[in-house]
Amino acid sequence: EQVLNRWRHLKDALIEKRSKLGESQTLQQFSRDADEVENWIAEKLQMAMDESYKDPANIQSKHQKHQGMWHSIVWVMIVQRLTSIAEQWTHLSQKTTEKSLKLKEANKQRTFNAAVKDIDFWLGEVEGLLKSEDSGKDLASVQNLIKKHQLVEADIQAHEDRIRDMNGLADSLIESGQFDTATIQEKRSSINERYERVKTLATYRRTRLNEANTLHQFFRDIADEESWIKEKKLLVNSDDYGRDLTGVQNLRKKHKRLEAELQSHEPSIQAVQDAGQQLMVESNLGVPEIEQRLQALEQNWHDLKRMAQLRGNKLEESLVFQQFLAKVEEEEAWISEKHQLLSIEDYGDTMAAVQGLLKKHDAFEADFAVHRERCADIINAGQQLVQEGNHHSDGIQQRLQQLSTRLDALDGSARRRKGKLLDNSAYLQFMWKADVVESWIADKEVQVRSDDYGRDLSSVSTLLTIVAHRQHRLNAILIGRQFRLKCYSHT
Repeated sequence: EQVLNRWRHLKDALIEKRSKLGESQTLQQFSRDADEVENWIAEKLQMAMDESYKDPANIQSKHQKHQGMWHSIVWVMIVQRLTSIAEQWTHLSQKTTEKSLKLKEANKQRTFNAAVKDIDFWLGEVEGLLKSEDSGKDLASVQNLIKKHQLVEADIQAHEDRIRDMNGLADSLIESGQFDTATIQEKRSSINERYERVKTLATYRRTRLNEANTLHQFFRDIADEESWIKEKKLLVNSDDYGRDLTGVQNLRKKHKRLEAELQSHEPSIQAVQDAGQQLMVESNLGVPEIEQRLQALEQNWHDLKRMAQLRGNKLEESLVFQQFLAKVEEEEAWISEKHQLLSIEDYGDTMAAVQGLLKKHDAFEADFAVHRERCADIINAGQQLVQEGNHHSDGIQQRLQQLSTRLDALDGSARRRKGKLLDNSAYLQFMWKADVVESWIADKEVQVRSDDYGRDLSSVSTLLTIVAHRQHRLNAILIGRQFRLKCYSHT
């Protein structure tokens, strides 16, 4: 810089020196012309001061000669003045033209220097911006940096015309040869090189920002997927498998929709994984974190599908369990209904009533046999569910035990009621036969109280035979009656 400053001062001094030399030359030329004029004037003045006019001789000739001298003097003065004016005008025009050109060139140099200064300052600012290592901390900050960089690139593009104008000024200054061509060329080359470097830096930073944007977009996408998986995990990790058949069916429908949603969402998971793999291949930004997040996503997605499958299996088991419970409850309801009927103490007051109740009981026993087979099938199905590992195994075993207990209790009640009905039937039959015998006895008492003992041997023998037969029949009836009484008492 010191050398350049001294060089500029030297050029300024040279220009000033040349100007002064030109002025000195003009002054010397003027002095020479003035000396010639003074000599001529002195000569003519000597002639004019000649006092030959005092001699009257040749006065006319002297007058004519003086007039000629005067005209010569005037003519010479006019010619010299015109010549001087023309020369001065020519010189003035030349100098004015030269100065105008120099002023134009100086103005061009000033414009060039100002343009170089402005562009140099602008390049310094842009270089500082483009050398920034800030690539953003998240997607929003990266996108904000990209917007700012787009403005910088637009500014770089807009300065291309200014660079072109600066190069045009430099070419014009170099062609004029009025100024330091090497300095102008050096400044122009420096600006052009820096401008090209700025464009290269802008391209590089745009690439880095795009990579950062892709990276943070990937992180945003994978965070969204992880959040989605976490939300679905809460659903599939629920312990609610339904409290009744309708509830289980509704949950099963919801789970089917969830499974369909998982299946339709799998391409999104795959797209994020592919994007992560592509990022690791194309860029070295955040590779360890990308790899870690991809592994976590893969594990979470695998866990979600496993949990969904497990819940689906448990819901299927719950559906089978609720269907099993529905059958059990149906049989238990039938058992409870029949148990209440069997608990009624009505065994019939007449033989007809008893016969009707016995027929109803026989119909019940036929129905009971059908339900007993159904219960056996239910018990076998429940035991099969337990063997298959249904997660309601404890509840299944409990209901199976309860069903068996109630079934046995119903069977016992049925046996007891049938026994009582049969006993009541036997009792009523006994009472009816006893009434028949008592009626017969009463009828025969009238006959045995008869005073007819026979009128002769033949009639007496006949009466004895009749009495013996009646006595024997009466004994048989009494023996049968005593036997039935004993049986009834024992029962």
